Amino acid sequence: MKRVISVVLALAISVSMLSACGNQSEKDGSEITQGSDVKEKSEKEGSGLHTLYFKDSTKSDRAVATFFNSVSEESTDVEMKKISEDSKSVTFSCEGDCAAYNMAYVTCGDKKSREFAFNKCVSGWYGIDDYVLPYTEGKEPCYSHELEEVTLTGYGSETLLYIWTPDDYDPMSDEKYSTIYALDGQSLLFSEDNGQKLKDCPGFIEQVEAMSSVTGEKAIVVGIESAAARNYELVPQIGISRDEEDFISKHDSAFADEFDCMNGTQFADFAAHTVVPYIQQHYNVYSDALHTSVEGYSLGGLEAFYIAVEYPEVFGTSGSMSPSFWEFDDSTWKSYLSKKSFGENSPSIYLYTGPDPYDTGPEVTAMYDRLKDMGYPESKLTLHFNKTGTHSSVLWRSFYSEFFSIFLSRVERSERI
Repeated sequence: MKRVISVVLALAISVSMLSACGNQSEKDGSEITQGSDVKEKSEKEGSGLHTLYFKDSTKSDRAVATFFNSVSEESTDVEMKKISEDSKSVTFSCEGDCAAYNMAYVTCGDKKSREFAFNKCVSGWYGIDDYVLPYTEGKEPCYSHELEEVTLTGYGSETLLYIWTPDDYDPMSDEKYSTIYALDGQSLLFSEDNGQKLKDCPGFIEQVEAMSSVTGEKAIVVGIESAAARNYELVPQIGISRDEEDFISKHDSAFADEFDCMNGTQFADFAAHTVVPYIQQHYNVYSDALHTSVEGYSLGGLEAFYIAVEYPEVFGTSGSMSPSFWEFDDSTWKSYLSKKSFGENSPSIYLYTGPDPYDTGPEVTAMYDRLKDMGYPESKLTLHFNKTGTHSSVLWRSFYSEFFSIFLSRVERSERI
């Protein structure tokens, strides 16, 4: 059944990112686990005060930011200051404490915005109607981007890459950039100009821009396209899938041949040994795993996790939004993971999910516990369980900065050492 759901989702996402659910009237009750309490860990890393900007398209006279800790449920309301106004919106700002709070929302007049992750990789949020989009303060919000397209061949399949570089990227410069590889690049990086409605734009590039603006850590984004058979291409061959009897699994070979695609194991090898070397040869990027990350959602989240675990010497951080770990049962996962050596060089893993039946919560929390039990370094595991979360791109959009903050913290720790 879940395989069928993924087929439907894949078709919907390829046309338009999933639509939002209604505004929540209470805090989402989400929990983030990072080996130690998020507040304690943030204090140790010295996150401290950080400025939050919020653009309000309704042009309210007053805005209040509510910062809260999704573990302790502690919260505080902060009156925001109006700092500018134009024909489209009013901009407010205030300071919040990243060491104490990891989530926020803004109330303009009597209207509460959607909740979003709050950390030093966030610049600002743009409240439009019933949704919020990330933006970089000081820069006009733009949700259309020029992407370079490159086609690479692996295992007999042609795969399209979508490459985004910052406005100030200079190919002749010696300045190095980190690289963030995004699976399902055909939808994760596409925006309004490519047929998406504005409210459904994933905001992935905007949050990379915000991270760079706030922290100075520059990065390029490489979106890897998934073929029409993403249900085959993004599932690694580590054992028998739980849905082996469904229509795709029964005809895997014929299905793959028809769409000329790789399986998930081949796709991971292609990403590590074809895509990454190409990017490192043609762009001013770091070549070490520390500055290289991979991210995906749903089946892409499953594949991103597998890629990082399989190739830790290439990818130092992985982000999985609602990953489809249900594809394999506990014994299959344990058998696969038992063959891996976990230690100081293991990648940092970020997992986000919501509860069953609306998301992949049981399987994702089981994976988090399984990894800990098998000796995975707890300092490199992060789980954000959103108790009211659903399998929705609008919710994932609100948490990408949390994944970026994990990626950034590892880079910063290395630089301090």
